[in-house]
Amino acid sequence: MDLAQDPKYRAVDGAIVNRETGEAIPADEPVFIFRARDVHAREALEAYACVLEPGEHRDAVCQRVADFARFAYAHPDRMKAPDSAPPAAPEHTTT
Repeated sequence: MDLAQDPKYRAVDGAIVNRETGEAIPADEPVFIFRARDVHAREALEAYACVLEPGEHRDAVCQRVADFARFAYAHPDRMKAPDSAPPAAPEHTTT
């Protein structure tokens, strides 16, 4: 995971690790990831920011909201409604 993708965490040997502390998220702890291409992600992050106390964490979340907005503006063709289904396998045709 590159710094531009997530400034707080990185991927190390299949684990998600805090960049500052080096602490890995335990395998039994659920994680939820929003992608910038999700048309509802920015709204969800804005709602989260609204329940946070003013401070460093809220500022960081607001920065990500701005990052998501810039992505949506720059890449409208990549925006999509969220889904949970795996990608469909390509169809094979025989002639």
